[in-house]
Amino acid sequence: MTKLPSSIFNEVIGPVMTGPSSSHTAAPTRIGNLSGQLAGGTLSRVEITFETNGSFATTYRGQKSDQGLAAGLLGMLPQDSRLSDALSLVRDEGIDLKFLVKDFEAEHPNVVLLDIQDEKGGRVFVKALSTGGGRIELNEINGCPVYMAGDYHELVIMLSEHPAFSMEQLCSKVESKLAKGKVQVHGSSVSDNSQKGEKWRGVIVIHSRQRLSPECLEDVKQLCGSAELRQVAPVMPVLASARCEVPFTRAEEMLSWCVEHDNAPLWKAAVTYEAARGNVDESEVVTMMEYLAGKMEEAITTGLTGDFSMRGFLMPTASGLQHAVKERSFIPTGMLDAATVMAVAVMELNSSMGCVVAAPTAGSCGVLPAAVFSALDALGVPDDCRMEVAAKALLSAGLIGVFISEQSTFATEVCGCQAECGSAASMAAGALVNMAGGSAQAACDAAAVAMQNSLGLTCDPVAEQVEVPCIGRNVSAVSNAVTSANLAMHGFKGNLPFDDVICAMWEVGNSMSDTLRCTGKGGLCTTPSGVKIKEEVDRIRFAS
Repeated sequence: MTKLPSSIFNEVIGPVMTGPSSSHTAAPTRIGNLSGQLAGGTLSRVEITFETNGSFATTYRGQKSDQGLAAGLLGMLPQDSRLSDALSLVRDEGIDLKFLVKDFEAEHPNVVLLDIQDEKGGRVFVKALSTGGGRIELNEINGCPVYMAGDYHELVIMLSEHPAFSMEQLCSKVESKLAKGKVQVHGSSVSDNSQKGEKWRGVIVIHSRQRLSPECLEDVKQLCGSAELRQVAPVMPVLASARCEVPFTRAEEMLSWCVEHDNAPLWKAAVTYEAARGNVDESEVVTMMEYLAGKMEEAITTGLTGDFSMRGFLMPTASGLQHAVKERSFIPTGMLDAATVMAVAVMELNSSMGCVVAAPTAGSCGVLPAAVFSALDALGVPDDCRMEVAAKALLSAGLIGVFISEQSTFATEVCGCQAECGSAASMAAGALVNMAGGSAQAACDAAAVAMQNSLGLTCDPVAEQVEVPCIGRNVSAVSNAVTSANLAMHGFKGNLPFDDVICAMWEVGNSMSDTLRCTGKGGLCTTPSGVKIKEEVDRIRFAS
């Protein structure tokens, strides 16, 4: 199945989630959810394996991947407030859940294997990976290659013996049966495992934008004989579509489109893009983004209270910083005073496993809300249109993020923190230019400058907690965004087009040592003080 162009809501801004990590908490929750739906009944035992040299092996406890997977297996989604208690809830359900670290061949740092057994003794084996920012892929079911991204209603047919006709013929017959039931098929895949001598002969996956009725499912069961059927519900907010034709996927293409459409602003290009990507009305796109803007504002407000306990080794400080600003004891920096406090507030809430919006990741979730909401105040935007202005700014940021997603990655495990805080700075710079009335060209120039300023940024969180240096880097990224926006709107362009800078980020990231890409094996993590902090965090964690 061909990978679709990135969606602003699936790949860039979102999910609304329980912290602290989009790739290590939210994505595992989605993986667990999809995998659990493949089981034939109530779960009894689950064995989850991480690859020895991958990112999960050293960070799955500190970044709550274990809790995310457990939550997903219980049917939760990333925004579920019960996620922080998921391991206890799994035990209460009588599920034997084990985590292992072993050597196996893994094509990506974030691969996870799941061996799931239900109460009747049925088993299903799943191979999946987290690709950054909460995105996921299921790559194998029972040893059969598949592609599931959680953005369709999937009918999964698992065959343990040869069908009366070829698997391709069976797939065709099932699709015909679905068509008679008025179910529109948006693609399918057939994976034949019969030559390997395995129990499972093959897997058929059929994609749709609607769930099958019980009557339709029963008709398919009659056709498939002894095969096991599963209906798997999507976990992404925007469904995929076989008829997906977006107007552009590169910044250069978008800028030409804007010129052809009466010098359309960046936010308008974003609305047009996302409506085409999701096969939805443009008004629905704006409404969805206004909802996310509201969630970001809620995260700022909650983070400023400091009424929570961070799960690492720091204490909340945002309320104290806000008091310092009010008392004018901050070195004055204009809107950056408020932006600094907001970025810290959101990131501290994220560390406490509070509710945040990944933008584009949870590790950089403080940058965009801090930039946008501090700018609303600095620009004197009236209360009755704050959400509209915020939504347009976030749509602009989302489109900048699409270009990054299409040509590089948000996965710090692949390209370091430049892919997280660097991308967030670029997105925020584009948003600020839009808010200030700048052109789409100026927004792309600002995004390019911000990313140039971030190249080579490592990912080395101390004790695997999204606290140090993550909170400080969010604050720095906001400052980067503001200054880059001002430069680009008033003549400084940085000379290099945004697409070129994105490709440079990809090249730089892939040349980094894996010790500097969220493995806890280098940089600040291995300083004497970093090691000491980790030992203390581990002592407390294992004691509890």
